[in-house]
Amino acid sequence: MRRFLLVAAASALCSLSAAAQSAPSVSALLGKWNAEWELGRVVENDVVTPVMASGVISIEAQGDSLLATIQVTKRSDGRPLPASAVTLSGKASARGAEFVQKQTVRMNLNGEEMTRDVTVTWTLNANGNELRGSMLREMPFVSEAPAPSEVKGTRAN
Repeated sequence: MRRFLLVAAASALCSLSAAAQSAPSVSALLGKWNAEWELGRVVENDVVTPVMASGVISIEAQGDSLLATIQVTKRSDGRPLPASAVTLSGKASARGAEFVQKQTVRMNLNGEEMTRDVTVTWTLNANGNELRGSMLREMPFVSEAPAPSEVKGTRAN
C-alpha cells in the first residue's frame, strides 16, 4: 500500500510539473525585444503588399496587468515613422500574453476614401531569447478578415 501511494504521489508531482512547464511563462516576456511585424497592407489592383515594420517592443508587469510599449523604428514602404510609441495594456492568457489595440485605418475603395475602426489582438510568447506571436486584425462589416500575421523578434541587449 505504501509503495502505491508513493508512486501515485510521485506521478501527481510529475504531472503538475509538466503542466507548469507547458503553460506559457509571462515573466519570460518581460523586457525589451527587437521585433518585426506586419504594420498594414496596401491593396492595389487586387495585389496585396504587406507593409512590414521593425522596432522595439518593451513589456513590463504592472499589478496584475502587462504593458507593451511599441516603438516603430523602420517601415518597409519608407513612409514617415509614427511620432510616438504606442502603449497597450494586456493580460496573461493560456496562449501567452494578449494585448488589444484599437486603430482607425484609412481605405481607398474604387476612388472613395474612408476610415474604418479595427481591433488588433497581439498574442505574444517568449522562449528564451526568442519572441514569437501573431497579430489578428478584426474589422466590423468585413466578411473576409485577413489571416493572423506573424510577430517575431529577439531579446534586446
